[in-house]
Amino acid sequence: MKLTALITATALALALPVTVSHAQDTVSAPAGRWTGLPVSEITGRLTAAGLTVSEPQAAGDRIYLRVDDGPLRWVLTLFSCTDGRCPDVQFTAAFTGPQATEAIIGRWNGERRFVKAFYAAPEEGSNVPGQAVAQYDVLLNEGGGAAQLDDPIQVWRSLAIDLGRTVSPQVQ
Repeated sequence: MKLTALITATALALALPVTVSHAQDTVSAPAGRWTGLPVSEITGRLTAAGLTVSEPQAAGDRIYLRVDDGPLRWVLTLFSCTDGRCPDVQFTAAFTGPQATEAIIGRWNGERRFVKAFYAAPEEGSNVPGQAVAQYDVLLNEGGGAAQLDDPIQVWRSLAIDLGRTVSPQVQ
């Protein structure tokens, strides 16, 4: 997927008004194959972690959840969804700031594990600054239930905040 398309999809999920979409609108799975956790269990786990989750927005076999974590807003994309169940997820957040540069983001990546970030250069001729985009992919396992999201949620929250502070440090 082109970088511009990824950033556009993330920006749309973060910025557009929430439209109610039902998980039933997704593709159907072959019988007998584990197809993931129900969307309602995933959103329930996020809510139980103290996060505010928007209504799911479906697009083909993907479902997007806009999540507000205090002042931080990010997107949880649910992939390969069939019949309202999804076997893998991707956390995504984008940050702008004076230190959102390739060098700083590269150094941040070298010093951390699990969550990876990349520099999204602005479109040529655009007044929009470059961004640090963080992503964290998680494969869900059969039999693990929604509790298997607990550790990834905490890892994500910690490292997403860390990247945001790295590229846009608070004035002390």
